[in-house]
Amino acid sequence: NKNLLKLVRHVAVAERVWLSRLQGKGSAQYSLWEEAEDLTAIRTEFEENAEKYRVYIEGLEESDLDVRVDYANQNGVPFQTSVRDILSQVILHGQYHRGQINRALRMELAEPVQVDYITFARL
Repeated sequence: NKNLLKLVRHVAVAERVWLSRLQGKGSAQYSLWEEAEDLTAIRTEFEENAEKYRVYIEGLEESDLDVRVDYANQNGVPFQTSVRDILSQVILHGQYHRGQINRALRMELAEPVQVDYITFARL
């Protein structure tokens, strides 16, 4: 389904957008809602995002979480948000869209994937 693939790509690109902002770089070069055709490329982007976030988060001190980041949204409107809130946004945004994807899969009588946080946090 092209719409689902577009949504999956959107989540991957949004992760990249927020990381770019956290790193003090712009995000205007990213297009959040392009059509997607290659699931392998999207999977690779998710893997790269995970590694880049791991490196970024490992470099943070507790006090860094309250530092406010200046950035512009995709429309160029300036904002200022704490690192803590940006990281929360990345997690919640992805979870929201994964729920949409699972709902669409259920409607097509396909088995949805496990997306509950606890599934990945369990030892």
